[in-house]
Amino acid sequence: MRVIVCLLSAVVGTTGVGAFSVQTTPVKSTVSKSPIFETLKFDGAPTFDVLAKTREHVELQMSTGGKVPEEMYAKDYVLRGAVIGPLTRKDLTDTQAGFDLLTAFDTNIDTFGYTIDPENPYRCFYFQRWRAVHNGPLQVGGRTIEATHNEMEAPVSTFSMVWTPEQKIIYEQVGSTVDRFEGNTAGKAAVFGLLHTAGVMLPGGPGSNTFRFLQRLGHVFKNGRSFSEEEDIPSWWASKSRGADPTDQF
Repeated sequence: MRVIVCLLSAVVGTTGVGAFSVQTTPVKSTVSKSPIFETLKFDGAPTFDVLAKTREHVELQMSTGGKVPEEMYAKDYVLRGAVIGPLTRKDLTDTQAGFDLLTAFDTNIDTFGYTIDPENPYRCFYFQRWRAVHNGPLQVGGRTIEATHNEMEAPVSTFSMVWTPEQKIIYEQVGSTVDRFEGNTAGKAAVFGLLHTAGVMLPGGPGSNTFRFLQRLGHVFKNGRSFSEEEDIPSWWASKSRGADPTDQF
């Protein structure tokens, strides 16, 4: 292990990250190694402007506090984050109802950098920077956390949205931190940054056995869901990783 670390340090230190941008051999295939992302490419080009549709949806979320028409989502919708999901639309909305974030925080979210995935025209990426102040009581896990008046600057995070040919949202990826050293939330972005600011210190990230145990314990006590029941997860979601489980290798 020490040899590997030394070699990596030497390569980065002497050549810089730019050394890895040189492509010496052509890519053999753009077929996704994960069957999930190959499925989400669908067939044919979109008949609508995916970027404009994504921007419109995000702006609607921002202006309504997330209250958007359910008909905008596909029946086999899935949401996944670094340590939450896969969540169906019903489980997501039911779990969100247990967090009174809108009244607990004065929040400013700056959204920017919309771009289409060059390998999937149905997929749009964008960035968000969240800033907030914890000015009200927060209901979480059956308890109330009084206002701390702490200010939050979360690191910039990436999001993505995949649309179906029928103009329905089938998949959302949320809150992946770009640079964990930015801000004052110990690298936690978006909602997890808000919880951190209120004093809810979650133990670890993907692969954390403690976090995985607590997520499953929360299901036993019915404190919302970190991931949906197996029978409710759409069949196209091929990953067996749940919540904070390690990422599976295809």
